[in-house]
Amino acid sequence: MLKFYKVLLLSVICSISYAQEAQIRGFISDKENNGMVGYITVQLFEKDQFIQGVISGQNGEYNFAKVSPGTYSVKVSGIGYEIKVVDGIKITSKHQHHELNMIIQPMVSQLSEVVVKGDIGVTKIEPGKIVYKASDLPIAKGSSVGDMLRLMPSVAMGGPPGVPRDIRYRGLEKSYTLVLIDGKNAGITGNNREVVLNQIPVSAIERIEIIASPGAQYDGDGMNGVVNIILKKNARYGTHGQMMMGINSLGGYNASLQASHKIKAAEFYGAYDRNLVALTGGNSMTETNRVTLLKNGETSGYQDIFSKESRKITSGNIKLGTRWNLWRGADLRAEYLRGWQKEAKIKTQDTKVLKADGSFGSRTLRTEDQTEDWSFNEYIVQFSQKISANGKLNLSYNHVDGNYPKPKYQTDQKLNAAGQPSDTKPARTNTFENNYDRNDFIQADYSLRSNHIFTWNTGLKYSGRNRENEQIVDKFDYNKNLFVTSQSPANNFTSSEKILAGYAQSVMTKGRVRSEIGIRAEYTHFYNETIEAGYTTKGSYFIPLPSASFIYTIDTTQFLKFAFDRKIRRASFKDLSPFVDSSDVAKIKTGNPLLRPEKAWGFELGYMKTASKWNLGVNLFRRQINGLIQKVLYDVSEGVVLEKPDNFNSAYIQGVELIGAVQPLPFWNINGSYSRFGSKLKNESEGGGDAIKDQFNWCAKMISDITIGKNTFFQVAWNGIGPKVSSQKKEQTLAYWDASISQYFAKKKMVLSVRMMDIFNTNNKKTTEYTSAQTSEKVQDIPGRQVYINLSYSF
Repeated sequence: MLKFYKVLLLSVICSISYAQEAQIRGFISDKENNGMVGYITVQLFEKDQFIQGVISGQNGEYNFAKVSPGTYSVKVSGIGYEIKVVDGIKITSKHQHHELNMIIQPMVSQLSEVVVKGDIGVTKIEPGKIVYKASDLPIAKGSSVGDMLRLMPSVAMGGPPGVPRDIRYRGLEKSYTLVLIDGKNAGITGNNREVVLNQIPVSAIERIEIIASPGAQYDGDGMNGVVNIILKKNARYGTHGQMMMGINSLGGYNASLQASHKIKAAEFYGAYDRNLVALTGGNSMTETNRVTLLKNGETSGYQDIFSKESRKITSGNIKLGTRWNLWRGADLRAEYLRGWQKEAKIKTQDTKVLKADGSFGSRTLRTEDQTEDWSFNEYIVQFSQKISANGKLNLSYNHVDGNYPKPKYQTDQKLNAAGQPSDTKPARTNTFENNYDRNDFIQADYSLRSNHIFTWNTGLKYSGRNRENEQIVDKFDYNKNLFVTSQSPANNFTSSEKILAGYAQSVMTKGRVRSEIGIRAEYTHFYNETIEAGYTTKGSYFIPLPSASFIYTIDTTQFLKFAFDRKIRRASFKDLSPFVDSSDVAKIKTGNPLLRPEKAWGFELGYMKTASKWNLGVNLFRRQINGLIQKVLYDVSEGVVLEKPDNFNSAYIQGVELIGAVQPLPFWNINGSYSRFGSKLKNESEGGGDAIKDQFNWCAKMISDITIGKNTFFQVAWNGIGPKVSSQKKEQTLAYWDASISQYFAKKKMVLSVRMMDIFNTNNKKTTEYTSAQTSEKVQDIPGRQVYINLSYSF
């Protein structure tokens, strides 16, 4: 099947050849708004005589075909923009393809259209949005999107050290942040509704945007903000692409191929990516855990647990797509994506139980052989039609089906004090779990600019999410000499969610003030079911979600912004599932199908000042949350607790962010950020005064860029994540350095980069956890220091 996709990709690209005629082509972009300008008039002249005219496409592209040899000028004009003319364009051959990209300026008289931006080095800041481009971050080259996200302000990544899996933004865990791909629901989600980020390679990314206070056009799930991952499009005339390959010092590798071909009315593109992360042998992850068992407040014993885990993660994806200009103002895009990821894990866990006096109690050696084999297929169709000079309709459909089988084979062997087997019949358990997803998203949006002051946006969206979970447990029976199935009715779980949403939004720009005021309404019907009737839950709820933002432009170098919104956070699939997880001998975990969404009001206040050599911004924010979903610990037996989520309590989280950049020398840029967060549960009778679970306290980033000559680029980054502290859990501060150096060749078409992650090998996780039954001190260690070598070529 993989060979078939490769052949299909190459066939699509290679079967299309260059047009054998002279052309003048390129893109029209807007400097102030940092985007392409579509549907604007472009005219071609020869000695002041009009030759032909075209309208730029949706992505700002234009093309003059069948151009005869001569000297020409190109003129760009449109409402709200200054006229742009480029003279002296010489065509000397009928086969010549002249590339001419032009940047146009908004009319100076339109003060209301001026947007203050900070644009030094890596960080691009504008009101309500922070943008990082992948091309500005060679320090993340050859990795997944997680390595790029962890460099952004107020961001920490979950997962084991060195294997970033999910985004933790502004101190809160992953399910509080809505992650989109190209502005759309990806549907490629894990148990906690988060997009599976480590499957997306940095080589496929154009840029990442973080929107702290999203408007009514975004789903209500983005309680803590929106992360929008924009993939590369390569939308240039002719045939273009990039090849990249790399290796790292731990035996991993990455490879990618991207190519596109564009003619006047159509575009064809494709990509193939493959990655291997190898943490095996001497590079395996280790974990030590010292557990003190308590009874009536006194020490009753100890558990010394040592684990060693080998991981081999192979991932890849294929993308094929096409875009057509059907007729004037109409575009149709179709894409197919297939992604897969296989994670093979072999774990040994040696648990020694000691009595209160330190004498031997018991010892168990557990061996786990687990494979997580995840795959998905995604089908995307998008249509846009320019209805009038100022109106546009967008329609889209997105279907994703995913399969996530997780077979695990476990053996528990009892040992004596000397570490020798004490019996000949170890407990053997085989567990098979599978999650099957089927997600559909249908959306229609209409935008109308009624005049130079008002723009109106409205839309409807249907989201259908369906997940089927199955778990089968087989235990070996020595009397029968075979495995016997032990399947609980609660371990066949189906979750269905149908969401119908509509929104309306007005955007007003007048004088120095820009406002966005909107209302979104979401109606949700849910149905959770297991074979056991007692776990069946169904119902519906309706919630209005107002939002507003106001930007005041003080002058062309500074602005103030205030925003508020209402958002929700739906319970994760993992929290809803009643499956019992007893993989941790000291903590049993289970979900709760009766959970309801959290609701929150959010408030933002920001200020930014820019100058030619520096910029500085500050943001204050607060989220007031009701119906907080918390994981509650219950004592089950001596040394064993049960963790189960429930809706109770309310809380707030608030913080301050400082973001800035400076250019001390023409060849040297420094970008930095510091964020401080705090949270508190409100109900004193139910844990009041404590912090929200898994909330980290502070976050600091620094990225320094040095350009040496014209072709050498050096980048170094420092990353610090403050501790997670609550009454039951404390996770210590993480801090580490990364560095890279890049050398350009062949007119910057070829790049050789060498980078080192975690230079001083300090990215290790230390956690202390407290309950009335035990205290636990855990250290998770992984070889963080890795050297990557990457070579890329653009054509």
